[in-house]
Amino acid sequence: MTYTVVTPAKGGTITEGMVGSPRFLNPVYAEVNDVDRSLSQLLFSGLLRYDNEGNLISDLAKDYSILEGGRIFEVNIKDNIRWHDGWGFNVDDILFTVQTIQDPRYKSPVRANWIGVTVQKISPLKVRFVLKDPFASFPERLTLKILPRHIWEEISPENFALSVYNLQPVGTGPYRLVSVKRTKSGSVNEVQLKANTKYHLNGPHIENLVFKFFKTEEDLLDEADAGKLQSFSLTNPSPSRFRNPALKTYDFLIPRSYSLFFNLKANSSITELNIRKALQLAIDQQELNRELFDENAILLSSSLRPDLFSFANPPIQEKNITEALSLFAKEGYQKIESGNLVKIALSSDFTKDLRRGNQGPLVIALQECLARDPEVYPQGTLNGVFGPATQKAVIAFQEKYAQDVLAPSGLRKGTGTVGPSTRAKLNEVCSTPQEDTPLTLILTTLDQSPLKDVALFIASSWEELGIATEVNLLTPGELERDVLKPRNFEILLFGEILNRIPDPLPFWHSSQVKDPGLNLSGYDNAAADTLLEQIRRTLSKEDRSNFLSELQELLGENIPLIPLYDLPYQYIAQKEIKGIKGQLLSEPSQRFSGILDWYIKTKRVWSF
Repeated sequence: MTYTVVTPAKGGTITEGMVGSPRFLNPVYAEVNDVDRSLSQLLFSGLLRYDNEGNLISDLAKDYSILEGGRIFEVNIKDNIRWHDGWGFNVDDILFTVQTIQDPRYKSPVRANWIGVTVQKISPLKVRFVLKDPFASFPERLTLKILPRHIWEEISPENFALSVYNLQPVGTGPYRLVSVKRTKSGSVNEVQLKANTKYHLNGPHIENLVFKFFKTEEDLLDEADAGKLQSFSLTNPSPSRFRNPALKTYDFLIPRSYSLFFNLKANSSITELNIRKALQLAIDQQELNRELFDENAILLSSSLRPDLFSFANPPIQEKNITEALSLFAKEGYQKIESGNLVKIALSSDFTKDLRRGNQGPLVIALQECLARDPEVYPQGTLNGVFGPATQKAVIAFQEKYAQDVLAPSGLRKGTGTVGPSTRAKLNEVCSTPQEDTPLTLILTTLDQSPLKDVALFIASSWEELGIATEVNLLTPGELERDVLKPRNFEILLFGEILNRIPDPLPFWHSSQVKDPGLNLSGYDNAAADTLLEQIRRTLSKEDRSNFLSELQELLGENIPLIPLYDLPYQYIAQKEIKGIKGQLLSEPSQRFSGILDWYIKTKRVWSF
């Protein structure tokens, strides 16, 4: 009979490889960089945290209470918490962090998460958060990592992003910074962390963490295959990409989706529902999975991830080129002998007078004719409604051709009514042979695999319809500055992540159309707005699922985006590292949420 058992012991080192480089080990800015987010998980603490099972539990908080139906959250803080430098932690640090993020001068990428939240100090160990409206997902916001006020309070907004403390972090997390190594060019190529002996929870078993940074995944894999890395993750998680038999793969799920977003505010053919539907019908998601992901991708028919949140999952849209071309024909397009998809020539037979308030095919023909001249009709809207914009375009047309249209009637200014002389000029202008102009689209995404590879696949798929698609590849900085913030795109291939408690309001509510909102498509639907507000407020999981299902149906009908795929997040680690458990994560950096349970070393202890 044995009277001892093997248990985890302190010690050991994990060397992890990551693509990229740290820039802001600072919760105010860390959100935009995978490396920064991951290291911040280890260096800093939030009021709440996730455990190894994916449950939301206390961290800096001792406990919290929800008041007024989810509009007020009061949090009691643990006593005797210390920063890595020995300073005491208190509620002032929480107020400082939240108020810094809320201040637009600091330009925090997570500012939108805290708009409308009032933070109040009740006592040195109690804080209150007051929301304008109940918010079921707010406990997830309390995982925000807290900054030390005593280090950052004297640094101005202008210098905040330039401070040396962005790479010399002081936190309350399970690990503290030991060293930062740089290349001769000044870029960071290695960071070393050590277990925090002042940690307020039972400290981690793993004593040392070393992070090495690489420019490409291929460079990282070379190091891993040589046995120089104990852990890493890949954007395309194919097991065939690494050969070291000492490595094991752990699967994590993320409520994430990669989709094609249509800019519904653009002056483009994609503002027509039939066009968007046709573009969707030209994509074979199964083939995309085979060609680019070795069938490892999760194919999506909804960006709301019903597979993770317990409501019905619609079927994947099947490819159908014939139906797609039929939908284009309804909008006046046809595929000609050259293979290009072009606009069908307009009928020039304007035989009836038209005026404001008229509707129907004749108005569409009028709008199409006027839209040929951007100076006359810059909006180019083809909705069949003779409204103010069309009237203004008719006036511009009449005044451009005043000698033929207005002068015979002794007029100097356009009337906005399509009468005999205006019809005659329209027939003359619109019967002029037009050069065939193929339909072209611009698809924008990051210049990173697999996004750029997916974009090229989509462009090839649409080429089968006769559409020439320009793929616009940008750096992360260019994408954020030139595309996302000003909403300057036609079609965007991009990813979005829902919370563990799903809150799609930032992505689809009409109030979120402008930056810092995340409604990239400019989607504006009153019924959807109501559902989004109900999803955010309700504390009932069942009610939330029902509302999500209704929202999913609306998005499926309106097609502001085409959901495509997600990739399972796979974390690869040497088999000697124990205690890692796959779970549902909010985002990849939370793979470290269970690191307190990881271990390499073991010891025997008495079993009684």
